Amino acid sequence: MNNYKELVQEKVDSIQPDLERLSDSLFKNPEYFFHEYHASKSMADMLASFGFRVETGIAGLETSVKAVYKSGKAGPDIGILGEFDAVPGMGHACGHNLMCAMAVGAGAAIRSVIDETGGTVTVFGTPAEEGGGGKIIMLERGAFSGLDVAMLLHSSSETTVQDISYSRTDVRIHFYGKKAHAATWPEEGINALNPVIELFTIVNAMRLELADRGKILGIIRDGGTEPIMIPDHCSAEFTVRSFNMGYKKKLLKRLLDICGHLAVISGTTFSYEMIDQPYEDIRNNPVLENLLAQNFTSLGETLVPRKKEQGIGCTDMGNVTHEIPGLQSYVKVSPGLRVHTKEFENAVGGPAGYRAIGIGAKAMSMTAVDILTKPELLDDIKKAFAEMKRQTETDDL
Repeated sequence: MNNYKELVQEKVDSIQPDLERLSDSLFKNPEYFFHEYHASKSMADMLASFGFRVETGIAGLETSVKAVYKSGKAGPDIGILGEFDAVPGMGHACGHNLMCAMAVGAGAAIRSVIDETGGTVTVFGTPAEEGGGGKIIMLERGAFSGLDVAMLLHSSSETTVQDISYSRTDVRIHFYGKKAHAATWPEEGINALNPVIELFTIVNAMRLELADRGKILGIIRDGGTEPIMIPDHCSAEFTVRSFNMGYKKKLLKRLLDICGHLAVISGTTFSYEMIDQPYEDIRNNPVLENLLAQNFTSLGETLVPRKKEQGIGCTDMGNVTHEIPGLQSYVKVSPGLRVHTKEFENAVGGPAGYRAIGIGAKAMSMTAVDILTKPELLDDIKKAFAEMKRQTETDDL
């Protein structure tokens, strides 16, 4: 097994210039959700050159990529996921150019030994993480079926194997009343703005009660057209978040129940619609985390616990970890820099980013070697996944 780990590291070193060129190409050509045409083609072409059978347009998403190499021998199917969309208006300030290159590098390294170890390696290019929920759509349409594990490494300010992310649902709420001239015939109107204002008053009053368990954050999207007219339609948008999916669902239900009561009180009617896909909280597999941590350490990486100071967001990889044993972990680009900033964008386009590509590709491929060569580890991974599902089953309802 140790020899296989040496071999995958050597493979990553040998293709490092190719991976850097791929990352540079994406960095210089940032593309946004569901329009990653250059990125998906570049990723697909490189995977094909490394001997993978490549398909694009998976799950009906034009810019998705699926690359498979089967050894012909029994063994687990190792899924390596990469992202390649940029941050709208900010270029590659989240480092997805690096993540794409890491995934290709890890896949190629695993492919270099898998004829001997047995099993399958499947590399995915997943569009629209920054908005649109590409992985959620792919998951729901069966693109990841058959995977035994799914791994993704994200560029960050530190190297850490744990993760924290919000479970998030965004919703647009509409109230409908009756238009009337506010100065001449106000008694004929039903003001759709009144329940919107009261809704924000109630939500603001809930903040102390919610504390750190969850958040309801919103804006008024439509408050009417002119002050002389009583508006017959007003709307607001909210993001409902919690580190726990079950609690987020309770908060969302409570928000909608409040809207229903406000509609009755104000004489209006209300409706709502979901915005985008719900992103669920990440649930890293502890056995996979431990394996990855050991491999990071052997590569000389200093591991730190996941800190809220690194920034807490949402990821569609969370939904994947609810259904498949998996993880999203982090590899250091430059200490002290926050993602979604100009400074981080500059870092992922240079030498610090190149280092992260190599370390990330090696760590994931070495973790795959552990799983491919020790069947008992996959049993442990699946047991830990089943235990997570058991513990969270009631909470998620």
